[in-house]
Formats: sequence, C-alpha cells, structure tokens
Amino acid sequence: MFSPIHHLQRGCIMVIFFFMAGCSLEQTLKKPDGEEEFFQETSRLEETARQHPQASVRAQSHLQLAYLYVDHRNPRLSYARALQEMESYLSLSPAVAKNGEFHSWLGILQEVAYLRQDRKEMGRENRGLQTNIEKLQSSLEKAQESNRSLRDEVARLKEMNHKMKETIESLTSLDSQLEEKRNLIK
Repeated sequence: MFSPIHHLQRGCIMVIFFFMAGCSLEQTLKKPDGEEEFFQETSRLEETARQHPQASVRAQSHLQLAYLYVDHRNPRLSYARALQEMESYLSLSPAVAKNGEFHSWLGILQEVAYLRQDRKEMGRENRGLQTNIEKLQSSLEKAQESNRSLRDEVARLKEMNHKMKETIESLTSLDSQLEEKRNLIK
C-alpha cells in the first residue's frame, strides 16, 4: 500500500504539525522544569486521575497528563502514554468531540503510535531478512567452495585428458611404425 518511506514522511509531517499545534494550546498545566518536577507533577496528576470523585476533574487530569507526556522538556517523553491519556480523557468527556484541536492531537498521537508499530514490524521483518541473508551467505560460501573444488577437478581432468591424448598419439604413432616394420618384414 504505502512504502515505509511514505510512512516516515507522513509521520514527520504529523510530528511537525503536532509540535506546531502545541504552541497554540492554552493549558492550565503547571510548567515543570527538570526531571524531579516532571516526576512530581506526573505523580500528582496520575493520583488525581485515579482517585478524584469528580469525573470532570479526572478527565482534565488525563488531558494535562497527555500534554505533560508530550512536553519536549520532559525527560520521560512518551507519545504512547500521551495517547492513552487522551483516550481516557475522551472516554470521560465525550463532549470534546466538538473540539477540533483535541481531535487533531488525538489523530497525530494515533499516527505516531501507528508509525511506531509499523517501525517495530519493519524491525522484526528486517531481522528475519538479516537471518535469511546470513543463511544465504553461508550457502553461497559453500557453493563457491564447491565451485572451486569442481574447477580444480575439471583442471585436473583436462590435464589428465591432455596426457592421455598425448599417450594415445604416441601409441598410435608407435603402432603405425610397428605396422610399417611388419609390412617391411613380410
């Protein structure tokens, strides 16, 4: 259907769009700095998303977690987790179906997940092909060795054939000479 290059180009365009769209988002997300602050904010939001009694607060926590997971400053950047959080947000707040920007983000994250899966499958296929190449390389080396042996055998047989021809010629010549001598003796 589409080549891996096409998927890669499409993915790059989607990622660029993803980052451009991030500039326009108005979030109430606290902007942590450093690994420790990202970890603390992530933990706080995960706790709120799991245990807060109000569904709207849990939904908002999932959305903020999604934005946190795609923040370029986050040392634990995770598009897969961001997609999970966006899907959780969508399940808790189906009214966001009217929000085009949210669905753009969701589509981009789904495309990134698809491209990652596609890349994993290509990696597995590549490893399988590499194994086949190694087997074929081994077979080729054996065939080349057999070919060398056969060439040596052919060369040896040609030499032997050449010697036999010389022997036959000398025997034929000798036979002719003996025949002539017999005819002279008679």
